[in-house]
Amino acid sequence: MIKNKKILIIGGTGALGKTLVKRYYDSNEIIVLSRDEHKHYYLQKEYPNVHSIIGDVKDKSSIKNCLLRFIPHIVINAAALKHVPICEDDPFESVKTNIIGHQNIIESVSEVGFIETLIFVSTDKACNPINVYGMCKSISERLYVEYAKQRGTPKVVLVRYGNVLESTGSVIPFFKSLLNNSECEYIPITDENMTRFLLTLEQATELIDWAYGFDSSHGKIAIPKIKSLKITDIADVLKKSYGMDSVPLKIIGIRPGEKLHEEMISNEEWMRTENHENFLIGYKNFKTERKSYNSYDSLMDSSEAEDFLKESGVI
Repeated sequence: MIKNKKILIIGGTGALGKTLVKRYYDSNEIIVLSRDEHKHYYLQKEYPNVHSIIGDVKDKSSIKNCLLRFIPHIVINAAALKHVPICEDDPFESVKTNIIGHQNIIESVSEVGFIETLIFVSTDKACNPINVYGMCKSISERLYVEYAKQRGTPKVVLVRYGNVLESTGSVIPFFKSLLNNSECEYIPITDENMTRFLLTLEQATELIDWAYGFDSSHGKIAIPKIKSLKITDIADVLKKSYGMDSVPLKIIGIRPGEKLHEEMISNEEWMRTENHENFLIGYKNFKTERKSYNSYDSLMDSSEAEDFLKESGVI
């Protein structure tokens, strides 16, 4: 675990950001930069020693001023516009935050010159992207990798996640909000065969720790080996836990920008991927017989899905 460092968490008031604050709070000095004043207020109630800075990645000066004020050792960028339908509806804003915002961070880090490690939180939707959010994240990954190629310092680390359990606006909180209503008529499902990679917030923070400590991670993408679940199994397990088994599932069709199965690694990326015990990491070119690693390949059955959601504290 990271200790005795000054850590700037950009987007630190979000679900993942708050988990990172919790993980590093006792043994590090934490600075959080976020544009949400309301979330800052409640974060400071829980973690009074956090330095809360209101700022936006779209504003390069707010990033650079924060760096110069606190002189952090580590910058973790967890800021994003992440909801696929919203990004589809407003690609201009998605580009501003999810591409230009990252360029602003990289340029600010480069200009101040004292950052030891820069960590970028990416997504499985950056792999073979078909939606605006995934395309933006894919381009941002390229920005960080290219920056790492050009510079020996700071150490640049990329981590690629699946869906984080119970993060804001994700499928589990949505299903729970429906089931909390005793008059719930149905659970909407886009496709009965849809699968998604899921990991806990604890797994997400462990990936950052692992990638940070891995000697050869500079400019590489660290990817966790995680299981996937069918969306219908998630819905069925939650219905059971709420005692609402009779609530039907209603197929509403895949929304614009959605995939049936997500991918963590594409066919092309497998040619540049090294296998570790619990993680995969994009590395030097070498041959492999494996093809893509997608959410259909690592699917849990319904009983495994129920066990996973219980162990994760979802039910």
